[in-house]
Amino acid sequence: MKEALSSVDIAVIVEELQDLLGAKVEKVYQREREIILRLHAHLEGKRLEAYGSSVDLVLEAGRRIHLTKYRMEMPRTPTSFAMLLRKHLKGGRIRSIKQRDFDRIVEICVERADGRRTLVLELLPRGNLLLLDENGRILQPLKRETFTTRTLLPGKLYEAPPSKLNPLTATQEDLRNLFIAAKEEAEHRGKRGKSREVVKVLATETGLGGLYAEEVCLRAGVDKKKSAEMLSDEEIEAIYDAIREIFQPIIEEDMSKIKPHIVFEANKEGKEAEESEERRGCVAVQVLPFELRRFEGCEKEYFQTFNDAVDEFFMRQTEECSQFSFESEIEKIERILRGQESALLKFKQEEEECIRKAELIYTRFKEIEDALRKHAEELRKKGVKKREISLTLNDEGDVLELKLDPTRSLHENAARYYERAKALRKKREGVEKALTATRAKLEAERERVAAAEAEAKEAEKAKARVLRKKVVRDKKWYERFRWFFTSSGFLVVGGRDATSNEILVKRHMANEDIFFHTQAEGAPAVILKTEGRPVPDADLEEAAQFAASYSSLWKLGFYSGECYCVSATQVSKTPPSGEYLRKGSFVVRGKRRYFKVELALCVGIAEEKENRRECEEESERGESGKREREEREEREERESEGEGESEKKRRLRLVVCPVLALKHGVKLKYWVEVQPGDTRKEEIARAIRKILLEQAEKHGEREEIEEELSLDKLMQVLPGHLNLTYIHTNAC
Repeated sequence: MKEALSSVDIAVIVEELQDLLGAKVEKVYQREREIILRLHAHLEGKRLEAYGSSVDLVLEAGRRIHLTKYRMEMPRTPTSFAMLLRKHLKGGRIRSIKQRDFDRIVEICVERADGRRTLVLELLPRGNLLLLDENGRILQPLKRETFTTRTLLPGKLYEAPPSKLNPLTATQEDLRNLFIAAKEEAEHRGKRGKSREVVKVLATETGLGGLYAEEVCLRAGVDKKKSAEMLSDEEIEAIYDAIREIFQPIIEEDMSKIKPHIVFEANKEGKEAEESEERRGCVAVQVLPFELRRFEGCEKEYFQTFNDAVDEFFMRQTEECSQFSFESEIEKIERILRGQESALLKFKQEEEECIRKAELIYTRFKEIEDALRKHAEELRKKGVKKREISLTLNDEGDVLELKLDPTRSLHENAARYYERAKALRKKREGVEKALTATRAKLEAERERVAAAEAEAKEAEKAKARVLRKKVVRDKKWYERFRWFFTSSGFLVVGGRDATSNEILVKRHMANEDIFFHTQAEGAPAVILKTEGRPVPDADLEEAAQFAASYSSLWKLGFYSGECYCVSATQVSKTPPSGEYLRKGSFVVRGKRRYFKVELALCVGIAEEKENRRECEEESERGESGKREREEREEREERESEGEGESEKKRRLRLVVCPVLALKHGVKLKYWVEVQPGDTRKEEIARAIRKILLEQAEKHGEREEIEEELSLDKLMQVLPGHLNLTYIHTNAC
């Protein structure tokens, strides 16, 4: 089974990770040997777009590097190394990700205003992760190490291991020289030297590794055990052609030709796979970027990208190792327990036997004394000096062997047996104490395993905690901003800050749209997308309330305020002569329409189809769309009769809209209403999360919305200090 990525695997991974160039480092975590970089990346239209905008890059020294779709539980307290990485990398942009000389070393360059830093991930057997400064000096290694050729300590200039021949750029002449060098090395060793096999030369001197070296020999038609110095020019040419054939996608940098997959083989240990019926009795043994002849006929699972395949492969290993670690710990304790029980029985039997022998000496004192004297006389005649004499006696049908010292009296020999029994009794008592402790430890370990298994089942059921796969939705452009759909299906979008205000107006506002703003400084730019259709007054009021609620009026504690709207053509970035417009500011010219609105918002859960897809359809068809929707809903209800709950496809999501939108017909399943107040936003966010999760639990929907109701998301959608004023708890 593969334990670490090879140089070939790394080359493909690094090529795919070029999609991350420009990504921003938001957080750094450390889980034992794993370093996780949480990045914010723009992957739309790229190979890795399925990972979404917030991605986790896993770096494990000596083993792997890849993006993951799994959510891993991060430690609450960061390690000192993680803190150091945050200090130097947080807020920086990834400028380059490259492999060093086709070796198992990846360099990630991160740039910030205060300079560049480089993360060097060594995936060599001993493995390490180092942070370098602009001059290539080591700021901090994950592990401090000293080798004969280099030193990995803070303040030292980083030196990579000696590079090997790159097989992807090597010519036939380079390969010939490589094999000639192997021949000269064999001759240098002389008759006692052992010639090197072709497969070993390719695996060690080019960095291909054993698996790919064997595949090269197989496709070249060369015996892998053949001595390197015995290769002919034709065989060297065949090896060169085989390398070019196998690694063509990497050489040509054409990732469309790769076929990422996991290889499954029969599990010799008889453990059953849990993935599917087709793979019962099989285990994942390899993850590869392209197909190899060696695994022809094996069960395979294909993926869109090599990152996907590597992520799935190693996460399966993590789950299996976690389960194995529980089992092996119990087995270890049980083995210790069996040894202690065996020792206890042995000590007890030996103690009883010693006491029995000592008592036998006194019971048959005269007989044993005569026998001992007789044996001693015989030995003296023969001139043999012996410190111990064995006497075999029959005691109630049992044969006992007494070992006596002829230089001592029988009383002293009996005392020796009593002393031996006393020593054995102390050992037995010590083993009994240890046995009690081991049994308690075993019981505690079994309880821990049972609790871990229960937690794992609960986590799998709730799709939460460790190793939970992210559900990556196709995001719409407006989800980068604050938004909602009005009661008539019009999309309303508002900026979050000066930068998003600028982007929203410049890129997404059409001439037929309506622009909303307040007179108060610090208000968001809000646009209502009309798509050329007339907008009812009720929808204008909803948009006005939305714009006013996210303005500085809320932070100042006002319960109502004025908001105006104008046509998009009245909004300009051109200031009057001699004046200057700050970022996110605009000039509004012409007549304005004002609205006096209450500052109030609803935060709740809604089905996505009611609040996004169907509303978009309505915005295209107007009032007729509403009638069609109602007819379709009735038809779907009739068709869905008799279907199980699992067959109904829906998606629940967090929605924030003005109170007027609910009064005019927007549907939410359950929600809370908030107004300006004096309670901190974080406290209200926690209260809202608790309330909505309790309601979701009552309706069997908790696991669907638990991630959607994260504290971070709630903090993003809420305005400043506020109060809860109303809680709606009945699903619509």
